[in-house]
Amino acid sequence: MNSNFWMILFIATIIIFSFAFSWIIVVEVISIHSLNLRVENSLIASGWAGFSQLDLATMGERIDLLDSEGRDIYLDKTKAIQVVRDYIKANLNLDDDLVATGSSYIHHRQQPVVIEEITIYNPHDLPAVTSDNIPLKRTTIHIIILVPKDIKFLGTTYLKKSVPVDIKAFM
Repeated sequence: MNSNFWMILFIATIIIFSFAFSWIIVVEVISIHSLNLRVENSLIASGWAGFSQLDLATMGERIDLLDSEGRDIYLDKTKAIQVVRDYIKANLNLDDDLVATGSSYIHHRQQPVVIEEITIYNPHDLPAVTSDNIPLKRTTIHIIILVPKDIKFLGTTYLKKSVPVDIKAFM
């Protein structure tokens, strides 16, 4: 056969494999982005649940209700952190070991989700900067988790998601 034929066949094969590989990469990027958005929404909902744990004793000590600082929301840090942790488990469909269950949209079922941080910032803690350099001015629940994800050609990795949920979401 002609050497041009083999060269054309070789180039066509490279183009076909490049297209297939590019398509796999595009699908993985879309999958990662979709997982990121779903986790973010679940964390925001979990943070909202934490705002149910008001520190009524501190709020009851306010002297001047007309003072804008006196109307701030104070959270019971211990209770709010536990509520947020429970809601993260429920919203992401995790078992007690924080491993995704069969009904979870997190498809990796071997490694657990890692709750790296749940920090409550009350008005007397403000202004503040979170561990990942987000400036805060209002009562905020800051959540950081690591989500396991199987990525083609790379194996299992953890995707980090950080979400500050502040009181302004309710105003």
